[in-house]
Amino acid sequence: MQRSLFGGKNSVRFAASNVEILRHLSRITTPGREFIPQIDGLRFVAIITVIAYHIRMIGLFHLGHGPHEPVTDAVSYVFAAGHFGVMLFFTISGFVLSLPFARQYLAAGKKISLRDYFIRRITRIEPPYVIHLLILFLFCALLYRRMPLHLSWYGSESWLYYEATHLGSSLFYVNGLVFGTHPYPNPVLWSLEVEVQFYILAPFLAKVFTARNVLLRRGILAGAMVIMPLLVGPFSQHYIIWASLMGNLQYFLAGFLLADFYLSGELRPVTYAVFWDLIFLLTGCAVVWINFQNGLLSPLLLPWILLLCCLAAFLGQLTPAMLGNPWIITIGGMCYTIYLYHLIMISAFIQLTIHLQTNILWLDLLIQFFVMTPAILLVSAGLFALFERPFMRRDWPVRVLAVVLGKKTDKLKP
Repeated sequence: MQRSLFGGKNSVRFAASNVEILRHLSRITTPGREFIPQIDGLRFVAIITVIAYHIRMIGLFHLGHGPHEPVTDAVSYVFAAGHFGVMLFFTISGFVLSLPFARQYLAAGKKISLRDYFIRRITRIEPPYVIHLLILFLFCALLYRRMPLHLSWYGSESWLYYEATHLGSSLFYVNGLVFGTHPYPNPVLWSLEVEVQFYILAPFLAKVFTARNVLLRRGILAGAMVIMPLLVGPFSQHYIIWASLMGNLQYFLAGFLLADFYLSGELRPVTYAVFWDLIFLLTGCAVVWINFQNGLLSPLLLPWILLLCCLAAFLGQLTPAMLGNPWIITIGGMCYTIYLYHLIMISAFIQLTIHLQTNILWLDLLIQFFVMTPAILLVSAGLFALFERPFMRRDWPVRVLAVVLGKKTDKLKP
């Protein structure tokens, strides 16, 4: 009798193939560092919302709608709030980078070497970023110069100078400081400039964990989360403010608070865990609502909403299980590569998917999202395996040097 596809040997083979795929696409964790599945699950949430936002942004243009067209349907409301996924990334970064310092100061953990800290930041994030800039250079030189939408930048003899200066400033994460606008041709790189500013200051901001008194320490963090938006609020319309660490520090500090709760053991399962599952859903609704509020409300309230979202990722009953799904974790672990390339892929894919138009905006957005997202993730998986995952190994510079010198890499420690 033929066995069912979902039983017997076939199901075993299917499960084994899934495990093998996940193994090759999984993020490499530094030896000695704790793996926290909820964090990669939250990265998944962040990157999916950012993809939805940019599908809507590019989709409106190609579907014949203006960029400032009033939002009239639920799908547009949800997708339009997707840009706050970047702020969730900031909160996650605050947690990840502050946790080792918090452990050092509060739990007598291993002392963090600033030299190793900065070398690790460079060897981990810089190679994929430089590769991406080189790919952007090729796109500009071979493709964008011949597209009507880009003629204002590349339609003259000085296109190479324009390209070199903008990509050159991006190479050093100062495009926003130099030009006062998003990087071109990939505007999403602005948030990486903010991240690098945070990387530089994180070890010094983490001195807050030297305060042994819990109330004092958390009071300082909470106070800074409120004060910073108030201080920069009057200047928040200036690009150099809102697109820099000054305008986003409160989100990173929310990650600091999360690290404090985590290290103190307060993020263990609770009796009323289902209540936190509800909180997780409500924070999503709150993010959509706050996106359409004006003034200081967003930068004041959003850090706390994101903090609640992250707390629910640990304290809920269903939420941690959902975020801990192996596929969710794997995709979340690839978020850096997905973030670097997704906007370019949306611009390319929509040339094909635009033919699926129904002239019903909310339905068109859903179609574009559900058709394009799997393609984006699939292509990103290949780019991740080629251009990011190899650099997750802490010892990759040593291994490269060993190959150059003709030494056997299997004798090196992992």
